[in-house]
Amino acid sequence: METTTNVNPPRKRFNKTLLVIGAAGIAVLGGLGAAYAKLDLFKSAKTVYLEAEANNFAQLSDDFSQSFNEYEEYIKPYLEKPVHSTTELSQIAVDGTPADPQAEKILDLLKSAKLVIQSNADESKRQQSGGVEVHLKDRKLLTLEYVFDDTKLGFRLPDFYPKYGYVDLKDRDTIKARYGEELPKRLITSRDLYEALKVSRDEVASVLRPYALLYAENLKDSQVTINKNASFSEEGYQTSAREVTVTFTDEEGKALLTKIAEKAKADDKLFDLIYGRYHNVAVLLKDSGYPDVQELSKEEFKKEYVKVFDDMLAEWKKTASTNDQLKMVVLINSDDKILSRKLVITGEQGKEEQNLWHSVAFANGADTYRRYSLFVDDDGQKGEMTFRYKGTTHSDKTTGTIGFLFNAEPEVKLDLSTTFETSKQDKKETGSYDFKLNLKSADQPDDIALSGRITTSMTKTDSERDSEGTIKVNFDKAAPDMPKGISLNVKVKEAFGKPLSIPAMTPDNAVNIATVTDEEIMAIQQEVADAAQSFMMKHQDLFQELMPAVPMP
Repeated sequence: METTTNVNPPRKRFNKTLLVIGAAGIAVLGGLGAAYAKLDLFKSAKTVYLEAEANNFAQLSDDFSQSFNEYEEYIKPYLEKPVHSTTELSQIAVDGTPADPQAEKILDLLKSAKLVIQSNADESKRQQSGGVEVHLKDRKLLTLEYVFDDTKLGFRLPDFYPKYGYVDLKDRDTIKARYGEELPKRLITSRDLYEALKVSRDEVASVLRPYALLYAENLKDSQVTINKNASFSEEGYQTSAREVTVTFTDEEGKALLTKIAEKAKADDKLFDLIYGRYHNVAVLLKDSGYPDVQELSKEEFKKEYVKVFDDMLAEWKKTASTNDQLKMVVLINSDDKILSRKLVITGEQGKEEQNLWHSVAFANGADTYRRYSLFVDDDGQKGEMTFRYKGTTHSDKTTGTIGFLFNAEPEVKLDLSTTFETSKQDKKETGSYDFKLNLKSADQPDDIALSGRITTSMTKTDSERDSEGTIKVNFDKAAPDMPKGISLNVKVKEAFGKPLSIPAMTPDNAVNIATVTDEEIMAIQQEVADAAQSFMMKHQDLFQELMPAVPMP
């Protein structure tokens, strides 16, 4: 019997094998790509460093843009809509028992005091009005009112004289001739300055970008070294890092700065950015009639601009070379983010002689940390300025610390630290801040030490902002006979959009200071004197509490 064997070509098995090999190849290539991206295989130290710097600049730009947008969102209602605000200071308490019984009475009376500040403003129409009220024992004791627009500024004390006293800037020549005072044509508002100085993010980025490229192009591979097995540790956070060291000899530093200065000197975009804001402010001041404003022409400003860089170049050229080096050490994580940066001046043996700068910035889960330190060492006079922030955010709640140190001993040393907690839920924002401040000064015999607590609460809608808070300040080194602290409550209510109406200055309700006659002044003085006597009689009970030995008229 014949046996027949069927042998099929192994095509399917072969295709499957190719598929497996291909998949494995793709996995290997993908792994190599990931390794290249994450472990910097084949990357030079210079490339690793510059990529991290690019990421760092982009992050700073995004942070700045976010902060600026938040500021614009906050300030926009004040610039575009009428704003009516009322600020109330009350519950003023001084901690301490003075030896003088009369001083103790004054402190007791102060507890019933209340200061109310009214402010109404329409930046678009250049109008403002408002006033300050002093309340004592639930009684409005004294009021000061003000009003001004584009050219008029008026005020009055209605308890002593019913009319406003006002200055019309259109009468500036008369005022100068009569009183010797030179006044502007109109008053400048915060909106005016904002419009004159504002600059777009894209404009700044386009100006700075060529200098970043110039730095990158002129940095030599030999100036950059890398240690891929370094580590980073700060505030309990530890991670692996790459330590990149960038070194500039004296000559290399001069060469780079020379190229930057020469480029800046001929940079029309940079010049226009600077001159444009200078010109805007100068024109604003001149058009508003402010005295002693002398604007340089564009050609004159250009000469001064060029001279600044020419002087720099000349100074660098004549400065003798040294063996000092500028060394920058940065620690970079696996995501190409710079965790820390340190700048030092080193001597001939590579010994660190002078710290210039040290910064740390990282985010670890819910934690964010920032520290920026500037160091000065001038002929043995050392100084330091440091800002630090640490915050932990969970949901809508953030807790942390903020600190600021300015140390220029023996002349002055200021150390401020704050522990805070903030929260944001729907339309309500709250915060509490516990602070300590210590100040030493060569001009003051005694150190100043303060501590205290500030609480805030704000509710926002599209048309209103209602805030309230408390302030308590302790004088930690107060003398035995001095107050140990002070506390008060603050309330602020702001409403946006309601039209503002200010009184017109007419002879019926106002006195023009530029044209008032001597006879009118004498009549006003007599009316004020009579009103002052009536005021004292009306409130004689309060004045007797304050000054019992002074007889009432």
